[in-house]
Amino acid sequence: MNSSSAADRYDVTPLPFIPFSGTGGEALNNNGVVVGGIANSDGSVSLAEWSKGVLTNLGVPPGLPSPDFNAPRVFGINDLGAVVGTVHTSAGEIPSRWFMYERGRFSVLPLADPTNLGAAAIGINNRGEVVGLDYTSSKREVGWLWSNGVYSSLPVSGSSTTALGINSSGTIIGNRRLRFIRRLFTGQLRCKGDRGYVVSRGTTQYLNGFVYAINDSGEAAGGSISEGQGMATVFKNGIATVIVSLPSYAVGINSAASVVGYYQPAGYNRRHLFRWSASSGAFDLTPDGYRSAEAAAINDRGDILGYGETESGKFQYFLLTPDPNGGLTPKALITAPSAGVR
Repeated sequence: MNSSSAADRYDVTPLPFIPFSGTGGEALNNNGVVVGGIANSDGSVSLAEWSKGVLTNLGVPPGLPSPDFNAPRVFGINDLGAVVGTVHTSAGEIPSRWFMYERGRFSVLPLADPTNLGAAAIGINNRGEVVGLDYTSSKREVGWLWSNGVYSSLPVSGSSTTALGINSSGTIIGNRRLRFIRRLFTGQLRCKGDRGYVVSRGTTQYLNGFVYAINDSGEAAGGSISEGQGMATVFKNGIATVIVSLPSYAVGINSAASVVGYYQPAGYNRRHLFRWSASSGAFDLTPDGYRSAEAAAINDRGDILGYGETESGKFQYFLLTPDPNGGLTPKALITAPSAGVR
């Protein structure tokens, strides 16, 4: 790892959102706004927005098509504050519908095909174009684009497809694999069988790896498999570059091509958060006081949304904000086991 300057330090701000596994989800935009789920006193979950230390309760999507649809999860937010996600019942991820929160109100959208079992909106760009997936009656996932109130299918082959991100120019990324939705809804990113794709201006490019995020330059972040292990990878013009040579996954990439994700330190059985750039390489940004941590997103300001388990056993979301006087200093990746530490 190259030496870090003072500007590479970070403030660590705990966030009041409930863990992903308890529903809620999370998303971060380029203005530093975070959305997620908060627990109410009656045990229900509401969506909330956090900005500059202020938490605003957004409520819940209307119970459509029935009041049983009352468990929301967030997956995306654009720079205008429009939020997308899914709302399902206590039965689990299906049946479900996708929703949009915009200008102070929720809209629950119909399925792409009325015979489908559920839907989730995953990404939204600043033009209001949304990508996501439907879960069909034959138990397949089918990715889609929603623009100006109209669904469009994607020119992607495969028995199962997902659409996960869309940038400002409308370039879409996603994966092709069976049973993706279960991993998505449990927050697990272990998908060694996934194969990614990029759709740009109607042309599809297939990747030798899997992807989770895209920036406005069309660079995508995800992973590829080497000797049975997933390794964090950046894809540019179809070319895969492994950026962390340890078991790892990349889940976010910003306009400067800074990448975040998690890696498995040598000799440890817990994940650590990393950030990578072409100029500095990869370094560990696991906050002090956390036994494990991983990234969820990075924005163009360099803010990093993450979550992990504290030394006391609490599962916690947090925001890392670049600050020359911050208390968190980047560390070298752990590439060799330490005695007595796992």
